[in-house]
Formats: sequence, C-alpha cells, structure tokens
Amino acid sequence: TIDDIKNALKSGADKVAINTRAVKEPAFINQASKIFGSQCIVSSIEAKSIKGGKWEVYTDNGREPTGKDVIEWAKHVEELGAGEIMLTSIDQEGTKKGFDVNLYQSVVRSVSIPVIASGGMGKSDDAVKLIKHANVDAIAIASVLHYKIESVQDIKNILLENQIKVRI
Repeated sequence: TIDDIKNALKSGADKVAINTRAVKEPAFINQASKIFGSQCIVSSIEAKSIKGGKWEVYTDNGREPTGKDVIEWAKHVEELGAGEIMLTSIDQEGTKKGFDVNLYQSVVRSVSIPVIASGGMGKSDDAVKLIKHANVDAIAIASVLHYKIESVQDIKNILLENQIKVRI
C-alpha cells in the first residue's frame, strides 16, 4: 500500500520493490511514483523461461504465472513510472550456475531505466560475463556470500581485473 511505502521510506529505505501488487494493479506503480518519485519505485520482475525463447512474468515469489511477457511488462512498468527494474530469473535463482544472460540482455535493450540482475551467481566470473554481455546496472548476489564461496572484496577484485568499474 501507499502507507507501506511511506513507512519503509520513513524507516530508512531508499527504494521499495513492488511485484505482485503491480501486476494485479499496474496503476499502483504510477500512483506510487507520483507520490514518492520514480527513483524510489523499483519494479520487481520474476521471470521464468517459456517456449520460443521468451519469458513469463510470475508473482507471489515465483509461484504464480501471469501470462504476461517479461519484455512487454518491463516496457510497461517503465511507462508507468518505475525508476528501476529488479529482474530475477526463477530458473537460475539459487542454482549458482550463472545468470540467464539472454534474459538480461533482452530486458536491458528494451528499457532505458536501470536493470538489477538477480538469480544464479555462483562465482565472480558469472558477474563478469553478465556485465560484459548484458550491460546490467547492478547485480544482486546472495548464495556466493551466504555460503562464503567468495568475499565481497574477492568479487570486486575480479571485476576490476576485468576493467569493470566498481567502488572499492
């Protein structure tokens, strides 16, 4: 709700990611971005691969198919006022087998707002490959850090060695 967003921002959040509510009521993104500014509103898109090299939007933490095409939905949330997209590959999430580069390439090419990639990183080289081939704006990582596969500093060093700008 608008009150939920207000409470999150008052509590120190800079941004709020919205998925299920936005899919069920797209005008909510527009309403929220008008009230709080598009820089605060992140459209969270959960994508699952389907036939024909396409992806379908899912909701409810990747449990519910929507019938919506990911590329068309990404364009639409940008039009509605989302300031960023956090794109998660359901197929790769938690596998540590690397990112679905084609998915991220397709969305990055379709929108002009920043895209955050999530789902699949198993090692620093996965991040290097994704950034070089899909030009995402950011990467969300979890398993690599949770399971102490690599440290933040190790990941940053590999990115720097591959001429990818990163804050130290």
